[in-house]
Amino acid sequence: MNLDSIQTFLLLAQTQSFTRTAEQLFCTQAAVSMRIQRLEECFECALFTRNKKRAELTKEGQLLLPYAQQIQNSFANARTHLLQSKLMEESHFAITSSSTPGTYILPSLLLKFQQKYPFITIVNNVQYTKNVIDQVLDGTYPMGFISKPEFEAPPELVCESILEDPLLIVVPPDHRFTHRPSINLNELAEETFLISNPHTSLIPYLEQAGKFRFDSKRLFSVGSIEAIKQSLYNRMGISILSESAVRQELDLGLLCRVNLTQSIPLCRNIYYIHRRDRRLTLASDLFLKFIRESLTENSATAFPDPK
Repeated sequence: MNLDSIQTFLLLAQTQSFTRTAEQLFCTQAAVSMRIQRLEECFECALFTRNKKRAELTKEGQLLLPYAQQIQNSFANARTHLLQSKLMEESHFAITSSSTPGTYILPSLLLKFQQKYPFITIVNNVQYTKNVIDQVLDGTYPMGFISKPEFEAPPELVCESILEDPLLIVVPPDHRFTHRPSINLNELAEETFLISNPHTSLIPYLEQAGKFRFDSKRLFSVGSIEAIKQSLYNRMGISILSESAVRQELDLGLLCRVNLTQSIPLCRNIYYIHRRDRRLTLASDLFLKFIRESLTENSATAFPDPK
């Protein structure tokens, strides 16, 4: 008798079907039958009555059911306690992220993670994308999160796209673009265009998508996304920012979105990166799984398609 047999017994008691039980356990019906047979040999009695339609618990199977549930619960509790004990030894680690994920996406997830695992502390260092990549490469941080339209990772890195990040053209409420139903992408080159830093990947992405070139004299680097928003409030130019970064300002009418005439996808990806030759600690691996699950569950509501 082993745990697989107990789990199979419990699932078969629920489904009353060898076929459905095999499908849910990703095994063959023969394997399900063998596991049940081992239990019956162990307890020297029949646990199910078998017919063409369904498998039903016998009187002996009904007696075994609460004990099997207790065994499964005890194993799950033991696994949880051992995992927590191991995690307590790895209760502090740091990650690094670029501005968009680090400022507008990860904070709420970090809070929820710490509420679920209060004994684990994570420090998030927000910096430019290039620095994130460099410091994951040199081992300063075990993992990083970056936002780029496209990213060809160096061979030393594992790279995974975990979320699409819609981009919006945003202007002050009284800008001339707000009175038009749409603009051409290359009209951006006629405006003072605000960027976070001179090395942003946004400019070559826009130039390639719109087949035009920005005049370097019209590009104004202000240092961060928050600085861009303040500059927009002061009517110093226009910009393209992550929808997650300006959602509140759009709702309050502090900024306005401008639509494009062309059907050009304006989107970046949020990437997770770590060194290929370094194994994540149990705590950092748990955090990564939490991030993946949370983004999968919430992406439809947290990041709706732009209207």
